[in-house]
Amino acid sequence: MSRFRFNETAQAGLIAAAYALLSLVFYPISFGVYQIRVAEALTVLPFLTRAAVPGLFVGCLLANIFGGNGWQDVVFGSFLTLIAALMTRGTSRVASGWLLAPLPPVLVNAFGVPLYLAPILGFNYWFLVLSIGIGQIISCYLLGIPLLRILQKRVSMFRGSPGESL
Repeated sequence: MSRFRFNETAQAGLIAAAYALLSLVFYPISFGVYQIRVAEALTVLPFLTRAAVPGLFVGCLLANIFGGNGWQDVVFGSFLTLIAALMTRGTSRVASGWLLAPLPPVLVNAFGVPLYLAPILGFNYWFLVLSIGIGQIISCYLLGIPLLRILQKRVSMFRGSPGESL
């Protein structure tokens, strides 16, 4: 574990477990046409720690296995989460980046998920962009920003400054 310390592995595992658990506990609103995936509030965590990037990817992968939207959701949904997490990590290098932290998951999921979900569910692409986008805004901004601000101030698990490699 040269570049990824044990503490980061533990953080990634906890984030993966939390994401999967929140997705499944809130199953009725986590999958489908109208979704407010509460677990998406965690997508702001790469702003605080690089361990969140693999944690969110694995958590989304596990959640989507049980989500019922097929292998496309498992593969592409998890990949989109990984892309958004990497982009969110980049916001940690920007002044006041915490305001930008939710933006990558909102945009990547709002425009990416409907590419494969529209044919599966039989809905119009733009309808799903709007539907998923609204759910992402609720999860990432209304839930994610307060979570991020609380963790920035109170949790010693995320030590160091946002741009610093943990």
